[in-house]
Amino acid sequence: MPTAPDAASDAQGEGRNRWRLPSYIWQGPMRRYWLEAAERAFREGYEESVRVSLERSVILRLFFWRRIDVPRSVLRRLQETDDLAQLEAWRERAYDVASPEDLFVAR
Repeated sequence: MPTAPDAASDAQGEGRNRWRLPSYIWQGPMRRYWLEAAERAFREGYEESVRVSLERSVILRLFFWRRIDVPRSVLRRLQETDDLAQLEAWRERAYDVASPEDLFVAR
């Protein structure tokens, strides 16, 4: 049987626990409710990170297909951005811009 998070010690070995939750969380129907909520939160965060990664890839692929070299400064800026809405807007611009730097110029 897996050890409950409150039984494990933290990464620094100080005996405290990063996962400190009220004891009622681990009993009865609250356990299932809490675990389902944690799973939903993890899944939503995971799905968003996958979508962010996909948007970055699409932008770079569009430039590749258009035979446009992407400078490191543009690659760095794409990698530093986690805002999905911003990446979607840049993806739409990537179809028409003449150079990758124009991707970041507001219209």
